[in-house]
Amino acid sequence: MLTGKEFVRKIKEENSQLFEQSRMNVRRFFASNPSKEHMVEHFRGRMVNEAMNMKAIAAEVVSAPTSIDVTELELLTKQAQDEAKHFRMVKEIIEHISGEKVDVDAAFAAEASSPQAKGATLLDKYEASSDPAALAAYQLVAEGRAEAVWNEMAECVEDEFISSRYAAIAKDEGFHANIGGWKLEKLVDGAADVQERILAMVEQMRYDLLEISNKNTAIAV
Repeated sequence: MLTGKEFVRKIKEENSQLFEQSRMNVRRFFASNPSKEHMVEHFRGRMVNEAMNMKAIAAEVVSAPTSIDVTELELLTKQAQDEAKHFRMVKEIIEHISGEKVDVDAAFAAEASSPQAKGATLLDKYEASSDPAALAAYQLVAEGRAEAVWNEMAECVEDEFISSRYAAIAKDEGFHANIGGWKLEKLVDGAADVQERILAMVEQMRYDLLEISNKNTAIAV
């Protein structure tokens, strides 16, 4: 059985293939010179994804027991605020690309009627709202992948307005992944059964995230 630190280190090391494939998908997507309409649609999905993350983490804060570690509570509160900031920043990116104000209600309705692949949907799939270890694993893997993806997008785009926002979001996503790692270390330390369950979950989660990456960087034809 691994220690908590060894367990998290193992997951991070094994994330590398997923992260590199996701970065390759991003490079291919932007190299295809997507149209303005395709870019707006793409980032509509990213905007809604950030809102979904914001609501999920905020719900964790609201439902937290009074006995919660105050450090964990502060970290979750910071993450919820970051997700709200990302929601606003992606909205600004869409407006910068389109030259028009985003009708948020219409954007959410359009996304609901024709949903794009989103990492945040995995929160429900893995019942993260009721499983602290699953939430921590999601943060470690999905938010870690998000850091890689947003950093890659920042490198792919020459527009400083857009790339600077991509880079800022990436930095936050790395912080969120570290929150997950910090929490997971505590939850799995000395718990062989939890380690076994989370390793199996993470293996499937990586597969899901790669499928999501393939779909949301598909080149329009």
